[in-house]
Amino acid sequence: MSPSTNRSIALVGAGAIGTHVLRALLKSPHHPKVIVLTRTGSKKDLPSDLSSATFIPVDYTDVAALTTLFKEHSVEVVVSTVGTPGYKDAQHALADAAKASGSVKLFVPSEFGVPTEGAHANREDNLFAVKDEVAEYLRSIGLPYTRVYTGLFMGYIPWIVGRDVDENVHILGKGETPFTTTSEEDIGGFVAHIVTSLPLTSPELVNASLRIQSQRLTLRDYARIINKPVVSVAQGASIPAKSDGEKPFKSFLQTQIEEGKATTGYDRRNGKEIEGATGSANKLWEGHVWQTVEGST
Repeated sequence: MSPSTNRSIALVGAGAIGTHVLRALLKSPHHPKVIVLTRTGSKKDLPSDLSSATFIPVDYTDVAALTTLFKEHSVEVVVSTVGTPGYKDAQHALADAAKASGSVKLFVPSEFGVPTEGAHANREDNLFAVKDEVAEYLRSIGLPYTRVYTGLFMGYIPWIVGRDVDENVHILGKGETPFTTTSEEDIGGFVAHIVTSLPLTSPELVNASLRIQSQRLTLRDYARIINKPVVSVAQGASIPAKSDGEKPFKSFLQTQIEEGKATTGYDRRNGKEIEGATGSANKLWEGHVWQTVEGST
């Protein structure tokens, strides 16, 4: 019997990425035992194909309750997909509980974006620094972890360029810098694959940063692929958005792209891309055909 068969996994959150991870876990040929931890009082209608999963409401910051849950279910892997508000407090508590349980052998923090290593040491004042600090905390308490870098979510590119407002591709800067995009389905499938098929003591997982990529392209490539006109956005102007609160984040992401920081091979510590690193972890999912923007339009 494979050591990964019937592995016990706790998935934290069932949102934009969590649902894709859950779907892939439920379809896994290794048949893991999966529990899904959701926030107490959280209400969300999930697709019918996910209804077979065991959902447990819990306070993400209640270390004692989380520890008990991990022990009762003999959880070996915790996969966190918590959103921005819970990056630090919730994940610190989840990490403490995982460590105290004695059963958890691997923690997958909520990265799922561009590389963050070095952001905390560089004193960046952004979500990258918060994510990086979580990994530092996991290391400090001796809890093995795996960071998964994905670049930008493929399904969010239309939003980033303002196509949620009109049909144009709004670009801040030249739009000629390559970036990584990975489909949400590929992200979920990859995470499910590595946590069910690889030994939890594998050097491919323990304190590793896995850099995947569905496709590498530029924003102008994207406009050509979907055959939509480009509208240049002047410095200081805003990318179209449905609310004022979204505008700064769209500009922030496009600036990251323009500066070459949105590939999965980028190293924030040295301010440059690591040769051969972008998409280097794709090889761990042998035989998988990665999605492209062309195939999703």
